Amino acid sequence: MFRLAFRSILAHKARYLLPTLGVVLGVAFVVGSLLYGDAVKTSIERAQARAQADVAVEVTPDRYSTPMGDDVLQQLQGVQGVAQVRPIADGRAFLVGKDGALVGLPDRAVGVSYDPARFPLRAGKAPSGPGEVAIDELAAKKAGFQVGDTVSVIVKGVVRQVKLVGVFAGDDARLAAGGTLVAFDLKTAVEQFAHVPGSYSAIDLVAAPGVSQNTLATGVTAMLPKTFDVKTGAQLNTSHSDNKITEILLIFAAVALFVAVFLVANTFTMLAAARARENALLRAVGASRKYVLRTVLAEATVLGLIATVLGYLLGIGAAFLLNRGFAVVNGPSVPLQVFSVGAVCAAVGVGIGVTTIAAYLPARRAAAIPPIAALRTGIAPTAKSLRRRNIIGLVVTLLGAAVTAAGIQTEDLIYLGAPVTMLGLIILTPWFSLGLTKILRGPLTRLSGMRGTLAVENTRRNPRRTAATAATLMIGLSVCAAVTVPIASVAAADAKKSATVDKADIEVTTIDWADLSASTVAAIAKVPGVQAVTPLAPVAIQLDTDGYLNPTGVDPKNVKDFLPLTVKQGSLDQLASGLAVSEQVAAKHGWTIGSEVSGTFKASSGDSPASLPIVAIYEVPESGEQALIAAPKDASPQKILVKAGQDPPSVSKAIQHALANPTLVVQTKAEVAEAAGSKAAVFLNILYALLSVSVLIGALGVVNTMTMSTLERVREIGLLRAVGLGRKQVGSVLRLESVIIAMLGALVGLVAGCALGAVAVLSQDKLTLVLPWERLGIFVLVTVAIGILASLWPARKAAQTPILTAIHADTE
Repeated sequence: MFRLAFRSILAHKARYLLPTLGVVLGVAFVVGSLLYGDAVKTSIERAQARAQADVAVEVTPDRYSTPMGDDVLQQLQGVQGVAQVRPIADGRAFLVGKDGALVGLPDRAVGVSYDPARFPLRAGKAPSGPGEVAIDELAAKKAGFQVGDTVSVIVKGVVRQVKLVGVFAGDDARLAAGGTLVAFDLKTAVEQFAHVPGSYSAIDLVAAPGVSQNTLATGVTAMLPKTFDVKTGAQLNTSHSDNKITEILLIFAAVALFVAVFLVANTFTMLAAARARENALLRAVGASRKYVLRTVLAEATVLGLIATVLGYLLGIGAAFLLNRGFAVVNGPSVPLQVFSVGAVCAAVGVGIGVTTIAAYLPARRAAAIPPIAALRTGIAPTAKSLRRRNIIGLVVTLLGAAVTAAGIQTEDLIYLGAPVTMLGLIILTPWFSLGLTKILRGPLTRLSGMRGTLAVENTRRNPRRTAATAATLMIGLSVCAAVTVPIASVAAADAKKSATVDKADIEVTTIDWADLSASTVAAIAKVPGVQAVTPLAPVAIQLDTDGYLNPTGVDPKNVKDFLPLTVKQGSLDQLASGLAVSEQVAAKHGWTIGSEVSGTFKASSGDSPASLPIVAIYEVPESGEQALIAAPKDASPQKILVKAGQDPPSVSKAIQHALANPTLVVQTKAEVAEAAGSKAAVFLNILYALLSVSVLIGALGVVNTMTMSTLERVREIGLLRAVGLGRKQVGSVLRLESVIIAMLGALVGLVAGCALGAVAVLSQDKLTLVLPWERLGIFVLVTVAIGILASLWPARKAAQTPILTAIHADTE
C-alpha cells in the first residue's frame, strides 16, 4: 500500500508540491516557535536560580503600606533552621552609556543592593556609600566601562553621577533577557528603592544543613502575618518560567496550519476527481472501499512524513532567525537546542496529523464512488447536498454572530463567537461564490467579452472547489482585519485625546518603566523659551467616608493655561489650599463649594492626614482630569506640560539638551499625536509579519487550484485555442479566474474581520469605531496581486500547450 502511495506521489509530484509546501511552512512555524521558546525558557530558568537562597520572603499584597524593615529581619534571624539572612532592596535603575543612550533593555534595567553571594566580583570592590556602584560584567563589556570610570545612573527620574568601583557576575534572569544590574550598598539601595521608608523589597533565607526548604518555609509562614508571601527557592524558579513567547507564536502557527488544512483537502479532492477512473479500475479488479481509502490516506501519511522532515529542518532555521531577530541586547546568547523531544513529537503530530485529517473526507469520497459511475466523468455535487450545506452554514453563522454580538456586553463571549462565526462563513463560502460570480458576470462580460464570461462560468463550475480555495485566503485576511480595526480605533482615540486633553505646546513624559522626578519641573522652568510649566502628578487620598479620591497634582498658578476647564462654581485661584473637582465627582459625593474632604494622603514617603475644602467645581471633557490639587513637592509627575510660545520645536530641543536624560520623552503637540499612531503601527506590523505565513499558504492554495485546474482542462483549453482564442487570451481567462477566487476570499474575509473587530471596539466603553480604509484598501490590492501572480505559471503552461496535443488529451 505504501509502495503504491510512493509511486502515486512520484507520478503526480507536481500536484503534491504546493500542498506539501503549505504543510512544511506550518510545521516549520511550530518547530521554530518551540525550539526558540524552549531556548529562552531554559536560559531564564538557569538565570533565575538565585544563589543559595532557599526561601524568599516578600511583602504582599499591599507593598506600599506594609513595611519590612529591621524588625522583620531580626524576627527571621530567630527562626529555627535559618543559617543566614540576606535583606534585598531593588527597583528601577537605568545605566547610561558613553554615547548618552541607555545600556540594555529599559524594561529590564534593575538596581539592587549588592550581595557578594549573589554577585561575585570579577574586578574592583563592593560599593560603599551613595557615590559608588558596581555593575554586571555584560553591561560593562557592552558599554565599554572599566573600574574607576564615572558613570551616569538614573533612579526615579534623577540622573546621578557615580563612580564605578566593581564589576560582578550576575545571576538575575533579567540579564539573560538583555537587562542590566546596577548594585548599590544596602543603605543606599533602601533609601532609593523603598516604597515604604526603611523597608526592604525582599529577604532571602539560607537553610541550615539538614533543614529542607519546605520545613523552613512552614516555620517562616507560621511566624509572619498574612501580608507576607513566603516562597521556597523551587517555587521561585518555576513561578516566573512561563514562556509567553512560545504561546503567542504557536497561536499564529495554528492559524497557518488551519489554512494548510484547506490547501491539502482541496488538493486531494481535485486528485480524487482527476483519478476517478484509476480508482474505479482498482475497485473493478477487486479492491474494496477500505483499500482505496487506506491507499489515499497512505499517500497523505507519506506526504505528511516528508513535510515533517522538511518542516523540522526549516523550523531549525526559523528558530535561528528568531534567536537573531529577537536576540537579547545585553545578555548571553540563548542556547538553541536543535533537537528536542517536544519539538519532534509536535512536528510528527502536526505534519502527519494535518495531512491525514485533511485528506480523510476526500479519501472517503474517492472510496465511495461505485466502479461503473467512476468510469464516467466526475459527478458534480447535487443541489440538495449544497442546499443542506448552506442551511448548516447559515445556522452556524447566525449562532456565532449572536454570541459575538453578545460580546458587546460581555467581552469574553467574543472569543467564543468569533471562531464559530468564521466556521459558519467557511461553510457558506460556496453560496457566496455563486452570488459573487453572478454579480460579476455582467461587468466582466462587458469589460472582457467572452473571456470574462468563461472566467465566471469556470469559477461557478465547482463552487465547493472555489470556496475551499478562497477560504485559504479568507482566514488570514479576516484575522488581519479583525486586529486592524480595534488597533486603528485605539490609535485614533489616543490621537484625539492627545489633541484635546490639554493646551500644552510640549509634553514631557518618560519611556516605559521609567519615572519623572519632581525636580524635573523646576529644571524645565529654567530652560530659555519656556513660558509656563505644570506637572500632572497622581495623588491618592483614602477618604474617611469610603473609597479613594485620585486628584491630579498641578501648579495652581498655571493650571488654567493648560487644562480646558470651564469653572461652574468657585474659583481655581484658591487651589493652593483646597480641591477642585468635576461636576461628575461633585455629584457622586454630594460635594458643594466649601465641603470639607477629609482622609489620608497615601505617598511613598509615608501616610499623612488630609483635610481640604472644595474650592471649585468645573466642567471638563470626558477624557480630562476629574479632580485637581496643588502638586505635593515630592510627588512624581506622570507628565509635565510646557508652554513654549512661538517656537515649540526649538524649545523642545533645548529641554532635551538641558536635562540630558535618555529616559525622558520630550515631544511637541504634533509629535505626540504622531507617536500615538506609530505605536499602533509597530504592533500591527508585527502581527502582519506573523500572519504573513498564513497569507502565503493561502496564496499557495490559489496557485495550486489554478495549476491543477489547468491540468484538468487541457482538452478544453485546446478547443478554445482551436476556435480562435489566442495564447494571451487564454492566459487572461485564467488570470480573471484567479482574481475572482482571490477577491472572494478577500471580500468575505475583510467583511467578517471588520465585523468582529467592530464588536471588539463596541465592547469597550468610550471607544469610537474607526475603519482604516487605507489599510483595508491595501489588503484588497494585495489580494488582487496574489490572484494575478498565482495565475502566471498556470496561464503560461496552458498557453504553451500545442493545440493538437491539447485536443487529443485525455483526463487522468
